Amino acid sequence: MQISCKQIAESEIDPYNVVWNSPSADETGQMPLGNGDIAAGVYAIENDALYLLLSKNDAFTYNGDIFKTGKVKIELNPNPFSLGKAYKQTLDLNTGSIQIIADEVEIRVWADANNPVYHVEVNSPEQISVKANVETWERFDNASYNRSGQPLDHPTQDVVIKKDNQIITYYAVGDRSVYPTELKYYEVEHMASEYPDPYRFNTFGNLIESPSLKLKKGTLSGNGKSFDIRIHARGEQEEDINKWLTKLKQQTKHINIAKDWSLHKAWWKTFWSQSWIRVTDNTILPEQRNQLDHEAYKTFREVGDDGALVGQSYTMFRYLMACQSRGRIQTKFNGGIFTQPLRYSKKPRRLRVKQVSDSLYFSHVDDRLWGRRFTFQNQRLLYWPMLMSGDKELVKPFFDYYINMLPVRKEINKAWFGHDGAYFRENIEPTGGERDCGPSAIFGDHIDEKPRKTLPGKNTGLWHHAHYFTSGLETVTMMIAYTKYFEDTNFSKEVLVPFAREILTWYDQHYERDEKGKLRLDPAQAAETWWTTVNPTTDVSGLLHNLDELIAMNIGTEIDKNNWKRLRKEIPEIHLREIEGKLAIVPGLDWKKRQNAENPELYPVFPFRRFGLGMGTEDIVDWTMQNRLHKNYFNYKCWTQDQIIWAYAGNAMEAKKGLVERYKNTSPRCRFPLYGSEGPDSCPDFDHFGAGSTALQRMLVQEANGKILLLPAWSKSWDVNFKLHLSKNTTIQGEVKGGVLQNWSVYPESRKKDVVLHELQ
Repeated sequence: MQISCKQIAESEIDPYNVVWNSPSADETGQMPLGNGDIAAGVYAIENDALYLLLSKNDAFTYNGDIFKTGKVKIELNPNPFSLGKAYKQTLDLNTGSIQIIADEVEIRVWADANNPVYHVEVNSPEQISVKANVETWERFDNASYNRSGQPLDHPTQDVVIKKDNQIITYYAVGDRSVYPTELKYYEVEHMASEYPDPYRFNTFGNLIESPSLKLKKGTLSGNGKSFDIRIHARGEQEEDINKWLTKLKQQTKHINIAKDWSLHKAWWKTFWSQSWIRVTDNTILPEQRNQLDHEAYKTFREVGDDGALVGQSYTMFRYLMACQSRGRIQTKFNGGIFTQPLRYSKKPRRLRVKQVSDSLYFSHVDDRLWGRRFTFQNQRLLYWPMLMSGDKELVKPFFDYYINMLPVRKEINKAWFGHDGAYFRENIEPTGGERDCGPSAIFGDHIDEKPRKTLPGKNTGLWHHAHYFTSGLETVTMMIAYTKYFEDTNFSKEVLVPFAREILTWYDQHYERDEKGKLRLDPAQAAETWWTTVNPTTDVSGLLHNLDELIAMNIGTEIDKNNWKRLRKEIPEIHLREIEGKLAIVPGLDWKKRQNAENPELYPVFPFRRFGLGMGTEDIVDWTMQNRLHKNYFNYKCWTQDQIIWAYAGNAMEAKKGLVERYKNTSPRCRFPLYGSEGPDSCPDFDHFGAGSTALQRMLVQEANGKILLLPAWSKSWDVNFKLHLSKNTTIQGEVKGGVLQNWSVYPESRKKDVVLHELQ
């Protein structure tokens, strides 16, 4: 059964859809689509054809880069994409599909939410001819800014098979992987039998078929009025390529288009009903509300309704994460699986490109800045919002990533520091290694990338992540929050407790005590900003927060409980100082050598909740923010946390202003208007939206000391309808109209007594 684009009922999130009224000029004009594990950039080129640039969550190469899995071209004749013909392309959030109406030809593209297959459905009022084929390109070995790998004289290329009315294209890693090199580098080769190689024999690719098309001269071709072109995806570590091909072909036998479409819509309906935040500006005329521009290729979006801009950005980020965070691996901050060619007017310094003309360059389809890295400071921001949005399924790959590699991290720690526990620095790769933490050339150092084999108190190496170990603490914090939100006892026993045990053991054994018996963190860093710090506020607040929470939760073995209680007594306090007579938080006991742009003194506000509204210390947060070193850095972009902190200070004006400025930013390199721009991360930059989403949630609802703070930092000039999740399996929803809270409810009702209502600002 073919589904008409006109049969979709209107949805409350329709104003957030992206709509284009012309085909794209080139391959930089892609629209995102996905089912959580597989994804596509969909674009029609004027006077040409419809294209799908395909990807998969775990399409790893032997060097750990995530490559595109293929590219499909679909040609229609007569060509509905010809210059001058009517055209409308809509990203329909409600159904997770892309609808195109071109010269009365209707096309629906969707990645089945429940199966690894894309559908391209074509309905025409008149007889047309359709052709489908694949396009390949030259692959390389290493993405930009990888520091190690296995370069080849002839990098692996795709294989294309055309037979039996099917077209198959695949990339086979084969018996190659950087993994053994990584283990040898850390002197833990014995872990090869306990921690599996994530790259060896990985094979990813696609199979195209259609009941309406036959293979003729290397192209799937056919005539008719209705078509369903299916693109089946598969990725698996399989040594025998024939077995891999057999499994891929078997996937074609399980298609029921009507049933699959119905179940697909049901998945998205459930997803959108789980939580939402819809915002509009009530200071403008009703007919001006929800008016949003839909085109990028510019640095800043044009804003009429700044509330709608924020609501669309929040909703679209949630959609994009649903499209790419249901696979085996957590979503990468630097493009995820939606990397695409980007447009440049001059040759960029840091990416592979192809030159189209004297003043036009496109970046390579597989390249991205920071290559294979999973940089924690960025990664975490993609997943923090999922707790309040109730997206339990989507956050699972994030936690799996870190708990699964805990055994190899323990062994690496033992090899390099000689004691128990596990440490996690910024760039922990799927191998369990961290080669891309990299040395710094800032001081002319040529230090290797291994952790320092030094006694505590002796700093013999300086670079961005030399003694920056906060990542493990924040992972524990997120695991604690997950356990409290969803009351998941199995997660607590199998993930939180084992992980927390190793992280806290590491701090316990790695650092000495001072003359008062308190832990002295030295050498240490305060994020990447202060490279030589004693008792950094980041780690001290993380230790305090995690130990207090774990002890209060009464989890772990008796040995764990006793160790945690003892260690809690040995943690120093967070350092404060007076600035013009008022208290502010500082980066540590002592801090030197500033290099980056974080505000580590504000980590006790977020992610480690020690100060803020509901704790009686919002004045300290406010004053620390006013005196912070880096204010709205990167022009409100990327991983900066300013709006989150303003929300915890209860300052609606600053949080609102910052969010609008954040979401005005867009990319001049591509057409889609809701991709974070390049600099300092690559485009699409997803932590940009994760930080903003967390801030928006905290403007609406916070929790502190067992209380639910409702509208703690909300502006009366924004109307909002929301539903969010809280700890103890609680949901809260409400509506603000015309500067007045119209109604609200909390479930279970027993938690109504915990709600503290704040005045709108």
